[in-house]
Amino acid sequence: MSQNVIKIKSRIKSVTGAYKVTSAMKLVSTVKLKQWKNKMLANKDYNYQLKEVVDLLLMFSKKSKSPYMRINENASKKLYVVLSSTLGLCGSYNNNIFKVSDSKITSEDEAIILGQKGIIHYANDDFKVFEGFDEYSSLMDSSLVKKLTNILLKEYEKGTYSEIHIIYSEYKNSLVFLAKDYQLLPFVASKEESNDYPPIMEPSEEELVKELIPFYLKTNIYSKLLESTVCEHAARSNAMENATNNAKDLLEELQIEFNKARQGAITQEITEIVAAAKAI
Repeated sequence: MSQNVIKIKSRIKSVTGAYKVTSAMKLVSTVKLKQWKNKMLANKDYNYQLKEVVDLLLMFSKKSKSPYMRINENASKKLYVVLSSTLGLCGSYNNNIFKVSDSKITSEDEAIILGQKGIIHYANDDFKVFEGFDEYSSLMDSSLVKKLTNILLKEYEKGTYSEIHIIYSEYKNSLVFLAKDYQLLPFVASKEESNDYPPIMEPSEEELVKELIPFYLKTNIYSKLLESTVCEHAARSNAMENATNNAKDLLEELQIEFNKARQGAITQEITEIVAAAKAI
């Protein structure tokens, strides 16, 4: 009986250690979630306004056509940018991304994998993985967006790919976030032609189309990376909260079991003492 008490006590100590770790990780993830969420909301307003300007420009832009709006009919393969996490303990965040990417990417396509979890998952797949992004770990790498945008623009302008997509996590709220496939190129305007008076374009229509679409693409990629980062922290915060609650429930059960075992051990000792006294 005393051995059972020692065993339960040892397990309580182990679960208590796990409880402290998950509680600390939940606190860290919650703080990061709040910080990145504020950035995401500010960026979402900016990105929305920029898209309005681009749609307005393309609505009245008849003379100039950007190569990024052209469909590369001779290209047979697509390029996918897959956003996964580098760190674990984030629930089903990566699995949801992989479900979408596994259903979309064929053996003829190519992919840019961001995050170590994605690199490990697709280490032995048939499609070709674009090299040069193995070291990506977080959005704190400020040169990543510029490098990624330049590669996408260059490759699409050369006619290498028929389409370029990004697979990321769309943020709904802190409990709901969905993996989504979004087409980056060719760029499609969301507004049709209007009979309203056209805006005044300075310096020129051609120059605006040439400069604004690549700039919007860069901003849009950053927005998707930012949204995925928020979803990752939200997923990790939820996972650590569930783990903390499970550890707390387990501690309560172990404490009850420990009290019963301890009471049984004391009762047994008293019985043995009484029996020994009577024998004397």
